[in-house]
Amino acid sequence: MSDIRELSFSAAVQEALAQAMEADERVFLMGEDIGAFGGAFGVTRGLLDEFGADRIIDTPISEEGFTGAAIGAAWMGDRPVVELQFADFSSCAFDSIVSVAAKTHWRTGQEIPIVLRLPTGGGVRGGPYHSASAEGWFAGEPGLKVVCPGSVADAYGLLRSAIDDPDPVLFLEHKALYRRLKDVPP
Repeated sequence: MSDIRELSFSAAVQEALAQAMEADERVFLMGEDIGAFGGAFGVTRGLLDEFGADRIIDTPISEEGFTGAAIGAAWMGDRPVVELQFADFSSCAFDSIVSVAAKTHWRTGQEIPIVLRLPTGGGVRGGPYHSASAEGWFAGEPGLKVVCPGSVADAYGLLRSAIDDPDPVLFLEHKALYRRLKDVPP
């Protein structure tokens, strides 16, 4: 019998988050309904029980506010991973992402090790406010890295790399891949 197990795309993201949190106490998660509810797509389900409310932080519906707070935490040396429920809502935090997070390291050399996880893309009957593909909004911004994983291995490996990166990373997860895509993890 083989020890090889297959993971879904969303499970690979969850495993990357959990392993990064186990490896580095500076890593914590912020976002709407990511604690007891497990996030809009269930990616963070179970992490509150494992890591506690000090590291899995449910936020109010205020993308600009909690993104700004996470940028401040990154500025001070923590490694926040922010989940926006849908990529569409990154427009609410656009100024913080572009004018503060991206430009700070680019202009001053100050590390801003933040990851923003953005469920993205259409084709899942998400409606007009839940179907944006925001990559183009950010791809040309100096100081930002934009990552769009397309496989289970990418979801796991690129998220681990993004969390370890000293600069801001936007990690766009296509919603259609969460449960449809399955493979053996790296």
